[in-house]
Amino acid sequence: MVRGRGALRGRGGRGRGRGGGRGGGRGSSRGGSRGGGRPQQPAADEEWTADKADQALDIAGDSSAFFLGVTSFEQHTRAQTSNRSRYAAAIAVLTKSGVEINQNARVRALAAAWARNDPALADGLLKLRGSFGVAEVLKAATMLDSGRKIREWEKRLAKAQSQPGGAKKKFVSKVKYNIDNLSAIRPAQGSASGAFCRHVKRWVRTFSLAELDYFALHMSKDPWKKLADICHLSPSIDFPAAPWFLPFCFGAEAPDGTLAKQCSIITPENVNEILAERALPFSEIRRFLEHMSNQTKARVVRNDDRVDRGIWWYEDVKCPEVDAAIEERLRNGEKVTLTYGKLMERLLLFSGMSPVPSFYPMLIPVAEHKLQETTLNLESPVVVIGDASSSMNVAIRTATIISSLLSAIIKCDLIFFNVKSWSPEANPRTIEEVLSLARSTKASGCTAHAAALYPYYERKEIVRTFIVVTDEEENTDFQGTRFFPLFERYRQEVFDAKLVFVSFLRQQHSRGQMVYKAAELGLNVQQFVLNGSRPDLNKLDSILGRLGVQCSTFEEEVQKMTDRIGTEGLREVFDQLFGSDSSFDEL
Repeated sequence: MVRGRGALRGRGGRGRGRGGGRGGGRGSSRGGSRGGGRPQQPAADEEWTADKADQALDIAGDSSAFFLGVTSFEQHTRAQTSNRSRYAAAIAVLTKSGVEINQNARVRALAAAWARNDPALADGLLKLRGSFGVAEVLKAATMLDSGRKIREWEKRLAKAQSQPGGAKKKFVSKVKYNIDNLSAIRPAQGSASGAFCRHVKRWVRTFSLAELDYFALHMSKDPWKKLADICHLSPSIDFPAAPWFLPFCFGAEAPDGTLAKQCSIITPENVNEILAERALPFSEIRRFLEHMSNQTKARVVRNDDRVDRGIWWYEDVKCPEVDAAIEERLRNGEKVTLTYGKLMERLLLFSGMSPVPSFYPMLIPVAEHKLQETTLNLESPVVVIGDASSSMNVAIRTATIISSLLSAIIKCDLIFFNVKSWSPEANPRTIEEVLSLARSTKASGCTAHAAALYPYYERKEIVRTFIVVTDEEENTDFQGTRFFPLFERYRQEVFDAKLVFVSFLRQQHSRGQMVYKAAELGLNVQQFVLNGSRPDLNKLDSILGRLGVQCSTFEEEVQKMTDRIGTEGLREVFDQLFGSDSSFDEL
């Protein structure tokens, strides 16, 4: 399996990708507020509340599908009760594989553990700080607190109806709407009990000053306010590292000397002066880059806690002084923790610059080492299909990088297409070969996806998985056919292969032209969406890890982990695997 950091980082839930804005934590309940006004329809990111569960999913069967599909609170309760060790083992193996568990499942896993009064399992989940953060804790708390909130709304309605003239129609509508939404998430057992609140408080008290600084700068304050309301958090007792944090979330100013205060007073005029005295998060000072001197930029890169940030954001800070700062840190042996995919994307960018950054040659062996240490469970053979039609340079680069990762482990072909198809003389296996092929393959012409599939159909060659890297804009036939009619013939006449799309789309949650067509045809297609202008190739580990869970060896790993948890105990195994990792920051 691909090892590396997962898609999510941080106790605070989802982080920000490259170029992202300041993200608001998602954690609002679907209950109403005390204010008046027409009740709002739930936002798309609150769909977790609807129990549209697949009742066929069972932890005793396909454990990965249980956590990657849509499951109900009751299913999680039954799974934890009847097969607790396997349940925890599946979460552990998915996490170690870099696979993101659905938030629906994460929320219900926590809520079920608390409802069952299973602090060991809840503690184990909360160790996975990149997946079980404030957003998940709040949503689990909202589920468990829904019964109390329903009673609260019912009392308010009864009081209003007892007044002369009765309750206003608008208020009755609002109350009914909130009660209906809360009823939809109300669990069959459990509540926001005193024991639950004490557990949450113990968890909150473990936050360090650095983590609370990060939350203050990068997270919405609403989740903290709502969690404080449910669990009655105390500013001084429950936030000993930063007693100012909770009042800050409720609107108070951060005290002098705190990171939040320092970041709030930066201006174009004083940015160089402030950064000469104190290191501040790159995300907070990036908007002032054009006002920074080269010396200040180099100081920022030199003082950052990770050399990765200077590499990630290099084109925004590039200058001879920054080159020297990065080179110095690399010469001193600092570890680059970027994933293979992201590091290769950076190397391709650097190799095309003039002049090439002085530290560029030092990153080649780093990437080579990451490539050689890659492990992956995926059934071979696999074919990576790269879209080389006009404007698809990003697909060429990404397909080449994916192919190099897979070729290091299994039998994998790489084939490009526009109106015809062609393969490189040999699959790239070294970093220099990857860079050379990605640079030399030019994008041009129209788009005939069938051209890449046709040789395998014609030769009746068995391929277990086709990975298509494209923007999905098919506009030309090949040999009188389009991709999906040919793929259906391949499945019927050659082999029932899996089909995966790595799609470059404008909207993160779009399906794309071809995936939409596949759904119409009833084809089971997996899709991973990347931004076409700035793809986050950090996601490659998660993409390949998710493909790996479909192999039979995944269930074998889950069984081994189940046996280990049964022998050593859940707390002990999760402590050994995940410790107290606090990788909450974002590049």
